[in-house]
Amino acid sequence: MKLEGFKLGENATAAALIAYARWYIGRLEKKGNAGFVDSVFEKEMAAAGWRKGDAWCATFVKMVFRKLFTGDLLALVNKLLNAGAKASADNMRKAGIFETGTVPEPGALVYWLHGHGPSGHAGIVEKVDFKTNTMYCVEGNTNASGSREGDRVAAKARTITRPFTKEGLNVYLYVYPRLKK
Repeated sequence: MKLEGFKLGENATAAALIAYARWYIGRLEKKGNAGFVDSVFEKEMAAAGWRKGDAWCATFVKMVFRKLFTGDLLALVNKLLNAGAKASADNMRKAGIFETGTVPEPGALVYWLHGHGPSGHAGIVEKVDFKTNTMYCVEGNTNASGSREGDRVAAKARTITRPFTKEGLNVYLYVYPRLKK
């Protein structure tokens, strides 16, 4: 299957995705997932599928990821990504269009599960430091303590590998912003 639709060359997509994500840092949610303080941000999130009351980390990732594509790929991204972190990750893996894996890299979409799921969290990897076992991510619906339930878009430092925790977030899958070969 031949898909058309990268707005940028494949080498530039990771850098562009990170730049797009970083631009939203500081955007705030209204109390109770009732909307966003920035009305333009709210319109962009609604266009990506966000609805009042929804948890919105996965929709934030979708909204940013959509900025890379046109045509067939944009339609595919709209179909595969949704408000659910686990469902979005599973859809991307099953579709087999984008590369997926277990190692973080800049520009990757990262999906975590809370325990063994089905709820989770999503973000975009900005940079990786394997020496300190840390990745730096831009995430929606987070807060100062790093919760998956929050009130803003923020840059967060996250542990790359650690023992499984049934009460916390566990990395589930990375989706890279490039087509599978």
